Amino acid sequence: MGFLIQYIENLCAECQSDRMTCVLSPMCRRRFLIKIRILTGSLMEDLPKFCYAQVISNLKRFKDKKTALYTPIDELVYVEDLFDIFFPKISKDLVNFCISGKIKEAVNIITKSKIPANYSKSQKEKQGILRNILKLDKMIKEGSFIYDISQNYFVIWNEKNLYIANIKNGYAICNAHREIIDSIELLNLILPLYAEGKDFGLKIETDETEISSINMWISGKRLKNLEKEILFQKLNEVTEKIPIFPRASFTFTPKEDLEIVIEVDNTSSFDDLDTLFNNIDNLTESENIYLLSEIKDR
Repeated sequence: MGFLIQYIENLCAECQSDRMTCVLSPMCRRRFLIKIRILTGSLMEDLPKFCYAQVISNLKRFKDKKTALYTPIDELVYVEDLFDIFFPKISKDLVNFCISGKIKEAVNIITKSKIPANYSKSQKEKQGILRNILKLDKMIKEGSFIYDISQNYFVIWNEKNLYIANIKNGYAICNAHREIIDSIELLNLILPLYAEGKDFGLKIETDETEISSINMWISGKRLKNLEKEILFQKLNEVTEKIPIFPRASFTFTPKEDLEIVIEVDNTSSFDDLDTLFNNIDNLTESENIYLLSEIKDR
């Protein structure tokens, strides 16, 4: 391990010694060594400063829809840097409120800042507002985005890009796709937005073994006009093509609404959930709102 650490330090020093190389063609692809450093608990002052500055610069350009050197996928940055991008004038206070678990104060300071950030709970006050934002109507016209917050997580949904700030660990996943969702608390934050985008009823349940299940229900009026046998066949095809969702049940209520129960373990990624919801929504007549962007730059 000592040899490996020294090798990484020497590689980073060599890369940063030529700033043109570090900017345009870093010696680690997509600056993955920054991610490794953050995951292993490095403090910000321990990172190669110039290289990390390029990570932040590229992320800002991506968020502002400017030309970026690469598409950040599952990019890691510190929570304060993510907040500085989305909440520039209140980022320090927001970080302090989140660390202290002061959710009400965090929401209040965002509301007063006039930043076009919509708390996911605002759906209770203005019916349909989140769906309009997810359809990009307000995102494009007003620069709006959606956020939600819990004791350990802060979630941002901006133009089909998902940002997950892990308050406890101090880092954020930017443009989340392939990372594993290993927290029921996090599922409880992101699944309601999926349900809003697809117009599903939804709740999460956990049993004594901590295996969670996603319970969905869809109005029979919204389903495509298919024979039940054909519909069940298509539903089975949906779960079969996603290996981590093999255990699913489908039933019709007396009112002809479709109920779906899918067991989820801690190997599900953000892309897995996105694929699941998109495929199920393809069996309905309503408009399919895509909630994660397609990965084009791999």
